[in-house]
Amino acid sequence: MAGTAETAARYRVGIIGCGLIAEAHLRAYRQIPAVEVVAGADISAQVRERWTREHGVPRMYATAEQLLATERLDLVSICTWPPLRPAMTELACAAGVKGILAEKPMAVDLAGCDRMIAAAERSGTVLVVGHQRRFHNRYVKARELIDAGAIGEVVQIAVFNPGGDLLTSSTHMVDVMRYLLHDAPAEWVIGQIDTRDPGFTNRPLGLQHWEETHTRYGHHVEAGAFAIIQFRGGARGLVEAGIVSRRRPSYSAIVYGTDGIIETSGDHPEPGEPWLRARVKGEPDWFSPAIKPNNAMQAEIEALIDVIEHGGTHPLDMRSARQGHEILMAVFESARRRARIDLPLTVAEHPLEAMIAAGEV
Repeated sequence: MAGTAETAARYRVGIIGCGLIAEAHLRAYRQIPAVEVVAGADISAQVRERWTREHGVPRMYATAEQLLATERLDLVSICTWPPLRPAMTELACAAGVKGILAEKPMAVDLAGCDRMIAAAERSGTVLVVGHQRRFHNRYVKARELIDAGAIGEVVQIAVFNPGGDLLTSSTHMVDVMRYLLHDAPAEWVIGQIDTRDPGFTNRPLGLQHWEETHTRYGHHVEAGAFAIIQFRGGARGLVEAGIVSRRRPSYSAIVYGTDGIIETSGDHPEPGEPWLRARVKGEPDWFSPAIKPNNAMQAEIEALIDVIEHGGTHPLDMRSARQGHEILMAVFESARRRARIDLPLTVAEHPLEAMIAAGEV
């Protein structure tokens, strides 16, 4: 295990909210010799005890306030549910941390995103949002093929998440879409959502209070969503999520070009399924380049450290994350207005939450 002694690491790390995704953060940090996870915070005494016993984290705290007041931290992962992330970001920035890796989605609404950005700007903290899939080698290779002109001009990128909702999982794939287009600005969005009960059962993935609140990760979700996104430069994005998605693995994509096509697998390819296959210009058959899977979360943390040490802009910079979140909010606003939504979006609230509060769904 890398960085076994606290004194050997240049960066002291704390993790706020120690659920399942936080364990992935912990594993990624422990692959990087420059960092050491010295502490965590979680409201559950059982979780705190397990992280000490099973994961060997030296110190665990009941609140983020206790963690930040006691530990001298350089980096913080914020793995709480989305409604809490703006407040946790403000606390961490006020404590003077150098960098924050916030889980996705950035917040619930654009107002929350703006709170996080303002806090980081005040403190000079590097704030990034964990859309780590743009670091996965299958999407890196897809962009290399696109940039080399292998499929001509990109006409459309379609992304699929049959097992998820917009904020929980499609936020990842909207970011992938933007990455493949070199973060071209979105010009307008039109979309629709299905607001029936998704039929979730009570299980650990954000559904601990589903029967009582009908919220996932502390906010309302839709059963299905469909959207078209127009990007500057001409390419369009297509998002299919939940019950309206075609039967493809979650976190997969198809890139349609004027002279070819690229298909990516989901996060867990079936036996014999390639990470990526393509039909490229001038070739009659599909080909599958060799792709070695990598730890994309580790890569995003290493990029965060590089920005702290050398400057520059992280690929998952907070302002880029807000642009992706704006697209998601525009899908909900399009469903509310039954209209195409031209960007930038001027609505700071989450349209779905507003519709539910007003009794419109």
